Amino acid sequence: MPLEKNTVKNHHAGVDNLPFSGYAYQPTPISILSLFIMAIRYLILALTHRCNLRCAYCYNGDGNSETDMPEAVMRQAIGQASSQKPFHLQLTGGEPTLVPLSIEKAAILARKTGRCRSLGIQTNATCLTPDLLTLFKTYNFQIGVSLDGPPAIHQQQRGMAAETLRGLQQLEGAGIPFRVTTVVTQASAATLDRLVLTLAGFGCVRGVGLDLLVGKGRAGQGGVAMPADPQVLETGIHSMLAALTAVNQRRRIPIRLREQELLRARRKRPVFCHACVGESMAVDPGGDVYPCGQTMGDARFAAGTVWQPQYPRLAALHETKPRQTACAGCALEAICPGDCPSRIHYNRQNERMLVCRLYRTIWRWNCDNAAQKQYPEGDSETHSILSMSP
Repeated sequence: MPLEKNTVKNHHAGVDNLPFSGYAYQPTPISILSLFIMAIRYLILALTHRCNLRCAYCYNGDGNSETDMPEAVMRQAIGQASSQKPFHLQLTGGEPTLVPLSIEKAAILARKTGRCRSLGIQTNATCLTPDLLTLFKTYNFQIGVSLDGPPAIHQQQRGMAAETLRGLQQLEGAGIPFRVTTVVTQASAATLDRLVLTLAGFGCVRGVGLDLLVGKGRAGQGGVAMPADPQVLETGIHSMLAALTAVNQRRRIPIRLREQELLRARRKRPVFCHACVGESMAVDPGGDVYPCGQTMGDARFAAGTVWQPQYPRLAALHETKPRQTACAGCALEAICPGDCPSRIHYNRQNERMLVCRLYRTIWRWNCDNAAQKQYPEGDSETHSILSMSP
């Protein structure tokens, strides 16, 4: 339903008059709900610690080893998830494409359960081969590619920009749809419109998700990757949305912004991710269990092993909106998905409330451009873009 002009005005007032005060992170006590065994709906397998890049902000820090996940760990983890309810299997690393046989093993094991509703993989796309592309198509993998902007920015933050773009061309040539995840830093925030233009020529790209920098690992040590300045972020989002509008008017299948779709979702109080409700389980190559991929290796969030999982510990991150006055009266309060719970923890010293600036900027844009449809609503892509949240 189109927004009326007075509604738009009211939303602006509700957003603009709120202070950008910071989160005061408070460790969340285990809720009474977590005393019950929660269904694992989102299973993350880190197939290897190995990686061929050295990203400036990697939250694994310098702790990467040559460890690969044994089949016994895969089998046990998948068995744990499939014993409860239908689940999504997400493969990650390190760089999972360094172990293609493990990708195939995990896919076979998951499909054999009859309860795996979808398969996904997050990759830097630098090691794709014809065999991997065939594997992706055979098992209908949802492909996520890490791309931080135009080549110069990607090279600065991740490296191997040319190889990553070649990987996108390989996916395009094979007709495999993919989505892009961008880590938002001071450098990448200023070039979000150029990211859209970089992707404009790829007919198979379906969406972009923005991950604000997490102050863990190398990002927590300072250096090249720094959090975006709030004003730089707001300007970058505006430029990105303008670029998306222009590009999508010329595309048969639009490029969707995950965060914009979350605010448009026809459900009340969308949940940021499965970890918020204790439905996510991340498994490292050795079989240790954590609530999500970003908490891997952090003993404070350890939740046992795949042989003896501590299910209540998986609910340790379920609050995405710590108690604060900034949410009260916000026009987005009923629909805001909040922030990544692990990011709230690791960024607890950052008081710039970038996630609020991000969503409020998008909301104002949506209100101002409500009469201008960027793409048809309600089609099959709407649900898929929401699954980009981990």
